[in-house]
Amino acid sequence: MNRDWLTYKGLWALSIPSILASMLEPLSSIVDTALVGNFDTNMLAAMAIGVSIMSSITWMFNFLVHAPIQAISQKLAKGEYENVVSLIKLTFLIAFSIGFLLVLIFVPTRHFIYEFLSVTKDLYSLCDEYFLTRLYGHVFILLFMSALSVLRGMAKVNIVLGIIGVATAVNIILSYLGLYQLNMGLSSVAAATIIANAIGFFISLYYILIHEKVRHLFLSQKIILADAFHMGKSSINVFMRSAFLTLSFFLATKVASSISLKALAAHQIILNLWLFASFFTDGVATSGNIIGGTLFRNIGHEYLKEIYHKLLFMGGAIGVFFCLIFTFANGPLVSLFTYDESIHEAINGIIYFLAIAQIPVSIAYVYDGLVFGINRFDFLGRHMLIAFFTCFLPLAYLSYLNQSFLLLWGAIFSVGIYRFISNAYLVRKTLKVKST
Repeated sequence: MNRDWLTYKGLWALSIPSILASMLEPLSSIVDTALVGNFDTNMLAAMAIGVSIMSSITWMFNFLVHAPIQAISQKLAKGEYENVVSLIKLTFLIAFSIGFLLVLIFVPTRHFIYEFLSVTKDLYSLCDEYFLTRLYGHVFILLFMSALSVLRGMAKVNIVLGIIGVATAVNIILSYLGLYQLNMGLSSVAAATIIANAIGFFISLYYILIHEKVRHLFLSQKIILADAFHMGKSSINVFMRSAFLTLSFFLATKVASSISLKALAAHQIILNLWLFASFFTDGVATSGNIIGGTLFRNIGHEYLKEIYHKLLFMGGAIGVFFCLIFTFANGPLVSLFTYDESIHEAINGIIYFLAIAQIPVSIAYVYDGLVFGINRFDFLGRHMLIAFFTCFLPLAYLSYLNQSFLLLWGAIFSVGIYRFISNAYLVRKTLKVKST
């Protein structure tokens, strides 16, 4: 066990690289948007469609992020290196298989998706230029995502940060060269993303194989059936959680658009602020997943309750920080996105609600990581389903009937509060039973 995890200093040292990595990951997308937006408006619209589809697809398969961290941390702590290599190979096999299946599914159905998203016919060729390039190379994005999770499971968070930094820089440079210097069009921007992720994957693989015991077993070790069953079960539960989260945000956008164009614009701005705050707690949640996987049912489990309390306090501190930011600096923050007074007014109607909600919601996000760490993926999947039908859907429907923007965000907040309560109950119950 790493004794540094018993101190706040050690926990912040583990969490900060993950926080910075979470903030770096969307940077290339932001820069790509700016580059394309300044080049051609039609290209920007086509890219927005492609990014929206690919982001939703990637989010649906984010079990490739969570499941390997817990499983690999646990097996490494026990010194079961055959299982570690088996899990690594299994993770890569799942990523490759999904990438291949996505091509088979979405190439013939892409025009139906464009039609559903109300894309005009004249944009189809530009959408294809970006979307098909991303789709054909999406396997590298999934492999890179999986490799980073393996490294996180090995607690190599500083290396993860460095690799993401390199991949982000490569993506930005290649996008600029392809679009502005070589005039290769929108496909060059998509290709830059694929190339950057491919480079990131191979660098990650190199650092995975630096581990001597992993390297020696990598070619000879076969995938263990029990690992495949465990990973498959965890993946299905995380997939269900991700599916209902994605559906919640999709329906929220639909309801916002039904209220008014201003409400839709305000919704997108608040969503960006919400997601930015979540990047910070994601880093702490990742630490909880790593530490839980390492210590739960292993040597050092007696310290797990103390460490979890510290991580929850850190999550609460982040929530208080953003509560203060959203309360006292909301005007300048919103002005980064728009100067439209009517949108400012719509946001001001719920900004203090948003600010106060940051505290319990930030703790809820950390609890998610703790639940991953104690290997209760089933609990998260089941309770996300319950939260969707008992909290989000009724309030979202009332928001639609009453055309209330406040009720809409109340629906989103309610899911976070439910996750806070349910996750807190599970973690406290589990650690109490474990300590007796």
